[in-house]
Formats: sequence, C-alpha cells, structure tokens
Amino acid sequence: MPYDTVALRYAVLAADLLSFSRAALHVGVKQATLSRRIGDLEGRLGFRLFERSNRGAVLSDAGIEFIKAARRLQADLEALIESGRAMDAGHSGRLGVGFSTSLTSGNMRALIMAIGDELPSLRVSFVEGDRARLSQALHARAIDFAVISGHVADIGLERQTLWGERLMVVLPEQHLLTQRDRIYWPDLRTEKFMLSRQDPGLDLADQVTARLGEPGWRPAVSIQELSRENVLNMVPMLRAVSLATDTSLGRPWPGVILREIYEPVGGISTIAYSGYWLRDNQRPALTAFLELLANRYPAV
Repeated sequence: MPYDTVALRYAVLAADLLSFSRAALHVGVKQATLSRRIGDLEGRLGFRLFERSNRGAVLSDAGIEFIKAARRLQADLEALIESGRAMDAGHSGRLGVGFSTSLTSGNMRALIMAIGDELPSLRVSFVEGDRARLSQALHARAIDFAVISGHVADIGLERQTLWGERLMVVLPEQHLLTQRDRIYWPDLRTEKFMLSRQDPGLDLADQVTARLGEPGWRPAVSIQELSRENVLNMVPMLRAVSLATDTSLGRPWPGVILREIYEPVGGISTIAYSGYWLRDNQRPALTAFLELLANRYPAV
C-alpha cells in the first residue's frame, strides 16, 4: 500500500522536535493540517506512532522503531533525489570518451585532468583506438565523445575543433639535420619515412605527401603494423626518419632526437584534433562535458 511521503516527513519532524505545533511552524502549515496527515498515515499503518497527551509528540513503542526506519528511508530518498538531479544536470552519470593521441603529455592529458576537476562525479570510461574503431563506437553508443586527428566525414556526427599538436620529425641522433637551427619540409624531401598505422599515422603520411609530393613523384613512406612507440624505437636501427607530435616529448627516446618542422612560409607545422559526437545524443553527461569543452576551447 503506498504511503504519503509528506506525512512521513511530518511524522519524523514531529518526533525530532517533540511537538506537532513546532513541526507545523517549521514546515509552514497549520497544526491541524499536520496532525491530520499524520493521523491518516497512522490509519494506513494500522498502529499509532504517537501517544496523544499534554506532554507533546511522544512516540509509542511501535512509533520509536518505525521512525528510526523512516529516518533512514528519508535520507535514502533525499540522496536519490540529489543523485537524480545531478544526473539530469550532467554532473554525474556515465560518460564514454575515445581518443587516439598519447597521454604522456599535452592537451588530451590536460582534458582528462579537467574532467576529474570539474566533473568529479562522472563515471568516465576511456577507449583508445583508431578513427574507424572510434567512429564505430560512437554509432554503437559505446562511447559518447571521440577525440580524433584530421577530419572525419560523417553526416551523423557533430564536430568541434579542439587543439593542434606540433609536428616533430624523429631523427637518428647522428643525422646531419640535427645540426640545423631549423628544419623545413623541403629539407626532408629525400628521407625515408617510417610511420605507424596507428592514428595519427595515416594523417601524418598525408602530411608528408601533401608537402613533399610532386607530379609524377611521391616521397618514400612506409606504413608499419607497429605501435607508435615501437616505430620511434626502430628509427635509429633502420636509419629512417619518422613523424610524431609534441606529446612524444613527454618521455625519453634512446637514440633519436625530435625536432619541430617549419613551414616554408609561416610557423611550425601542426596537426589538428577535433571532437566528435552523435548529433542525437542528448545524454546530460555529454551536455555537461560539451559545456566544459566550450569553455576550454571557445569557437574562433
């Protein structure tokens, strides 16, 4: 049989204040109204909670045990309400985030730390993978948001530009180019590039082709089925060069030197990262996360 939660609250309050009149004053109702609601509750329960006397709101033996349990129920209900409000506002609940960049340093690491600082009640799960896997995970709703390099052409996804990472050429430490003050793209024209198929490897290969390719000639680019880390470790063994982003500066790489690449006209080369999410994903946790992103990476 359903019970009146307002009457339950009135009964707990009257027991705590030892008075129907003080309880009524506290909640801003007439004493007669409060007394009637508690009486109705007692009728539903089939036993008296209070002994009616001039001594105030004195609990019966059965009422003592009932009010103890009622206090716990009331606390649990309030906690559930607060939890529901937090989830509805996006401050709690579950959020799935996918990415393909390194966490050694850089913007992705900073973003994860910001989630922990600004949305600490979210239960966040992370997925690392290439753009194909992350796109599939978005459509399967296994994740809510993905950070991907370059551009993903998918009419079902929304996109927000996030940040750029500096492009670095990875050279064997004895390479002659390590003696240059600056390294420009044309300086790399005759090099043999070795890149990982892992993201952003194919985007990096596109960068090499776009900047060094000519009609009838393509630069030497070998795509390896290796992790980004193992490709960098193999550079001094094979006397090749590779490309990485500035997130790789967060740890030492034996036998290699990482240097920025400059555009012939302009500044340092970068690769762009964007965030993607399903257009029809209305989950409050995602909405709160997108607000965090809007504050950190305002549109320009």
